[in-house]
Formats: sequence, C-alpha cells, structure tokens
Amino acid sequence: MAGAVVIGAGPGIGRAVAVRLAREGLAVAVMARTKESVEAAARAVAAAGGKALPLVADATDEVASRAALDAAEAALGPRTWWSTTRR
Repeated sequence: MAGAVVIGAGPGIGRAVAVRLAREGLAVAVMARTKESVEAAARAVAAAGGKALPLVADATDEVASRAALDAAEAALGPRTWWSTTRR
C-alpha cells in the first residue's frame, strides 16, 4: 500500500487532503500539533475507508518533525505522497 504524510492535518484543508488520499487508496500519516486534531483526522481517514497513523508533532520543531516522519516511514513504508498546509 502506498503511503502519504499530511502535515497540518487538523481541521480544514489538511484533513480534507488526508481523506481524499485515503479514498484514493493510500495509507495516510496525519500530523498535527494536538492529540485531539490527529485523532479526529485519523477517524475521518478511517471513515473514508483508509488506514491512518496519527502523529502529534509541531512542524516548526525539527527534531519532533523528524521523529514523526521516521515513525511514519517505519509504519507505512517509504512515502509516495507528501502534503503540508503549514506556511
């Protein structure tokens, strides 16, 4: 299964992108700053029929972001798709 990482997967565009990728058949790692946001995004991905990996990390924190991306790759394999809604 192809994997995707969506950074900024909280409410809004990021979550919509994660759901769309799930509908296209990708496993999706959803990353946001709060546990509540990533859990809601993971539920939305699952409701769309996809596999989700919730990752709590602040995209402005390089160490936390790298750890989250490493966890995504370990769980889902190499990324084939990447999205960020962070500025």
